[in-house]
Amino acid sequence: MIIKTSDLTPGLLAKWGINLALPLALYFVLPRSESLTPPMIAFLAVTLWAVTAWALDTLNDIAVGILLPILYILLCSTPQKVVFAPWLSEVPIIVIGGFTLGKIIQVTGLGKRIALTCVKLTGGSFAGALAGITLGAAIVSPLVPSIMGKAAIFCAVAVSLCDALDFKPKSREATAVVLGTCIAVGATKLAYLTGAGDLVMGMGIVDKVMGIQTSWIEYAKFNFLPAMLYTAMSLAIVLLVLRSSVNRSVLCAVVEQKHAELGDVTDEQRRALLLLCLTLVLLATDKLHHLSAGSVLVIITALAFMPGIGLMDGKRMASINFAPLFFIMGCMAIGSAGGFLKVTHWLAGLVLPLFSETGACLASVCSYVVGVVLNFLLTPLAATSTLSAPITELGMQMGLDPRILYFSFQYGLDNLIFPYEYALYLYFFSSGYINFKEMVLVMALRMLLTGGFVAFVAMPYWRMLG
Repeated sequence: MIIKTSDLTPGLLAKWGINLALPLALYFVLPRSESLTPPMIAFLAVTLWAVTAWALDTLNDIAVGILLPILYILLCSTPQKVVFAPWLSEVPIIVIGGFTLGKIIQVTGLGKRIALTCVKLTGGSFAGALAGITLGAAIVSPLVPSIMGKAAIFCAVAVSLCDALDFKPKSREATAVVLGTCIAVGATKLAYLTGAGDLVMGMGIVDKVMGIQTSWIEYAKFNFLPAMLYTAMSLAIVLLVLRSSVNRSVLCAVVEQKHAELGDVTDEQRRALLLLCLTLVLLATDKLHHLSAGSVLVIITALAFMPGIGLMDGKRMASINFAPLFFIMGCMAIGSAGGFLKVTHWLAGLVLPLFSETGACLASVCSYVVGVVLNFLLTPLAATSTLSAPITELGMQMGLDPRILYFSFQYGLDNLIFPYEYALYLYFFSSGYINFKEMVLVMALRMLLTGGFVAFVAMPYWRMLG
């Protein structure tokens, strides 16, 4: 066996040392009791190992996701049917269908056309151009659950707009366009159940704990309006902090040129648009036909292969990167194993005293703060899989609609300061067009204002509907 020693740098070895030392220390330090059994401690140690691996990048995130269920089986006395139960849920088919739709939007050029058309319709000013990109993100968001799929579409549009307007990388104008686009992609996802894979997974965990089934349209009823107001607030922060004096006539001319370069709408794009419209109609009318979001996406995926539609074939299907599915399902195993071992009950018992004397407003803000803090350590997907169940149980014990705390938690996960905290922001930041200091200023101000938004706008709205 030959080991590639060139990869074993002192820095990597130090990271691996930390990655292994922390879980082992946790396992041997935590006291055993009736409420905290050895399998529960082993679960916490294994989960800490995974979290540390993701944070330090000691092992590929997909590899960690694949390994997690096996470690829970071997080290935590968790049955195989428990850790692999998420594969029998609706999440995998939603992810598969969403990735397929994302590929259709990308390869047909429909995503770029939607984005540039929205910019053109509102492109009479710099603010209008950003509003147009945001509108495009809101339209595409429910159709592409892959947040990175949306990032690939809209980052290309934002960068091409900067190049066309001669906005130099890291200038205030370029930062406003690219960062504003990134924020729009992240914020609009909160409006839809199918806006991102972590939302699908988290809502599934919440529903399981509550013993209910939240439909696509019901989720939109709770979250569409608050998420759109939140997106508008975020866009306003970008425009106020990163003010620009771009010539309106120049901007209009460039947008017209870029849109003209797209040419006429192709037959393939028309077919893709019809298919996406059908997807939206089916998702929005689930109360009538009783088809789940996953079933709708699978049907749409199958239709894409049909003769006369021809939007998907074997070659295109083979080019889709389904590897993130294993990461998602590995993260979901955290929730299923933790629930089986009653770790979620134990965590809720630890947190409950901190919330028990608070009202709904303060509890909602606390959930938001928990999401913000976890961003420094976890990916949104990992944080969602780890804490959705305890937060739901906490809400039930407090006599609240637990979904209020869960929604607040998700707003916290959408607020960060540093690019490394979320792959979406890292992707846009890696374009080289965003000034780091200006990004930190915008994101820090947004983080503070969102806490007030959750407490005084979103939470009262959720309670009214609940």
